[in-house]
Order: sequence, then structure tokens, then C-alpha cells
Amino acid sequence: MPDHARLVVVTPVRDEAWILDRFLAVTSRFADRIVVADQQSTDASRDICRRYPKVKLFENPSAEYDEASRQLLLLDAARAEVPMPRIILALDADEVLAADAPGSAGWTRLRELPPGTVIALERVELVGATAWCLRQSRCSVLGYVDDGAPHLPRPIHSRRIPYPEGAPLAELPDVQVLHYAWLRPSAVAAKARWYSALENCLGTCPWTMKRRARYHDLMTSMSRARIEPSCASWFEGWEAQGIDMRSVREERSYWYDDEVLRLFQKWGARRFWLDDLWEVDWEECRRAALARGEAGIPPTPVATPPLLLRRMMRVIDPLYRRQRALRHRFSGRRGPGG
Repeated sequence: MPDHARLVVVTPVRDEAWILDRFLAVTSRFADRIVVADQQSTDASRDICRRYPKVKLFENPSAEYDEASRQLLLLDAARAEVPMPRIILALDADEVLAADAPGSAGWTRLRELPPGTVIALERVELVGATAWCLRQSRCSVLGYVDDGAPHLPRPIHSRRIPYPEGAPLAELPDVQVLHYAWLRPSAVAAKARWYSALENCLGTCPWTMKRRARYHDLMTSMSRARIEPSCASWFEGWEAQGIDMRSVREERSYWYDDEVLRLFQKWGARRFWLDDLWEVDWEECRRAALARGEAGIPPTPVATPPLLLRRMMRVIDPLYRRQRALRHRFSGRRGPGG
């Protein structure tokens, strides 16, 4: 890839004001262009985007969750906005490039990769506080040296960038992306509830026990992980430029739970009685959402599953996970699954 290849970062946004300043301040220092698709944010996200000259802000008008349409919107916008040759990095707003990454050998290699190459970087999970982290054993696919190949995304849990069959994969483990999500575990839990409810509606994970196991595994993964100290060099270079890399603000409520309430209203709460959603006080959430003037919220209290049913599911859960683990052991399959 020639030296003059432009690096464009594509990012979906919805109510990301808690971290968007940090993300854009860092990303503006290494990207030639930042393409943001905002999906009806109600916080200061759009105002923050307008403060950064490299940001091109687009509107994602969809009221529904659809990763496929969102990714295609971002990719089409990036290709229209930034001419070839270009490198596309697909980062979420809570994924911030480490300060020592631009000076690494992997970053130099990234800028020299030929068109059609898929790029994988190490995504580091910051846990509890920025001083601690979980290192991943495998790199995450986050970029593509664009050659105009079509993107074939899925509606949920989709790869973010084109990945043509037979495309070369460049793994760059010395380029770290810091993932801040787990510094707000209550937000992760709310998002997991939303994803579980979405998969129920979309039919992407139709088996109830598989859905329950999938999101249980997500929420307990950090308790089983080997946590280690974060590298100071990931933060220091950006901090020296005046960027706050440490503070994280928890919030009283998250829009993910509002979306679950809207699914209750659309589909009826009984559809979700077997999902692992019922440790939340949905009546408190419902009243708070109505007080904020949120649309599409149930006007009457949510019908919750009987206590006996909830207790029965809590008994079945560990039995299912145990037999699943045995099945994977004997089949040789690894990782979460059905």
C-alpha cells in the first residue's frame, strides 16, 4: 500500500457522550477521516462530533437495530468520502487506540499492506479500572485495506468489514485497541439483556437455553479471566497531549433497557418470559422512561413471569451449561455455542 493511502475510521454512534470526546480526540491524531453514523442520539453525541474537523457525521435514520444496514451505511459513506487508496478501520466509540500503537512495527506494517488484506489487532479489555486488563489470545478483525470488495453483513453479531473468501489476514498483535466497555459493567449487563431480547425477536438464536447460556457466559467471562496490569505506555502518550484516558462515568439508566421495554410493548412481555431478563425491576425502568418522555414504552406495568418459572429456569441453567460443556469436550468444539 503506498504511503499516501488514507486511513479512514468508521464508527456507529448512539448516545456515546460518555466516551466520545476521548475516542475522537485520539482518533483524530492518527486517522485522515472519521466517518460517524449517528442513530438518533439524545445526548450530546452529535455536538461532540461537530467539534472535530476530521469527523464526517451522517445520520442513521433507522429506528430498528440492524448491524447489516448500519455497516453498509458506514462503508458506503467511507468509500464516497475518502478516495482510493484507503485503509478502513471499524472501531466502536468505546474502542480507543493505544498511545504506543502508532509507533509500533505493526502500525508501520499496517500502512504497507496490499489491497484486499484483512487486518486484525489486539483488543484489550480494560476491567474494573484502566489499571487492569484482560489480554486476548487472538486478535480481533477490525480493518480492511480496501479494494472495493462487497460487504456481506448479518443483522447482529456481524463482522464489521469486508472479508472476501481467501483474503489474506494480517495479524498485528503489537497494535492494541483499548476497550472501555467493561469499566461500566452495569451498561454491559443492560446491553446483554437487549441483545438477548433482540435475538429472541430476530430468530438469530432461536433456542432459549442457548440464548441464556450465551449471555450468561458473556457476563461471567471476566470473573473467570486472568486479569493483569495494564501497560502505562497505552495511556501516557495521549495523556501527555492533554487527553483524559482514565475517567469513566457510570449512569443511572441506559437506553438498552428502554429498547427492551419497547420490545415488550411490541411483542408482549410473555414472549420473553424464558429469557434471562427478569432480575431487573422493569416497573422502575418503565416509570423512569415515561418520566423522561420516551416513546413506545408500555403504558401499563410489564407482565413478569411467575416466581416458580424463574426459579425453575435458574435450576435448569447450570444443568444445560454442564451438558453443553461435556458435549463440546467430546466433540472437540471450543467456545460458546449451542
